[in-house]
Amino acid sequence: MGRLQQEGHRIGLLAAHSLGANAAAHAASRGLAIGKLVLIAPPASPGNYTRYFAQVFGLSEATRSAMQKRIEAREGMLMQHFEPRHVAPRIRVPTLVVHDRGDAINAFADGQAFAHAVQGAQLLATEGLGHRKILKDPAVLAQVAVFAAA
Repeated sequence: MGRLQQEGHRIGLLAAHSLGANAAAHAASRGLAIGKLVLIAPPASPGNYTRYFAQVFGLSEATRSAMQKRIEAREGMLMQHFEPRHVAPRIRVPTLVVHDRGDAINAFADGQAFAHAVQGAQLLATEGLGHRKILKDPAVLAQVAVFAAA
């Protein structure tokens, strides 16, 4: 995104899903020049998300731990610094959090944690879309578009 901004492009909306939402929130908290932020089904604890990821793919705890350490070394920060309590106080752009009440991967409470921690954030709660269908639901997409245009 830095390259796009260097070329004179304005980023009006940054939207990201799941663990990518944590990265987007972190970037916004570090002053990335964006107009608005949409966090879709973010995990409140990226560390716990890596445990889920390891379980799904049959990775051992040693492999999961090594993966987390590699990510932390690459980014120069601990995973916990991607959690709402660390990034939310510094997010200064209008933010929409979209999360399904029945998300079996990242609990609805995770989205609520972001929505409550980011000053002025809106929470769009859905039903029956889970973790992935939320990305293609016409009603969700329409509401994100309304948020982006406002």
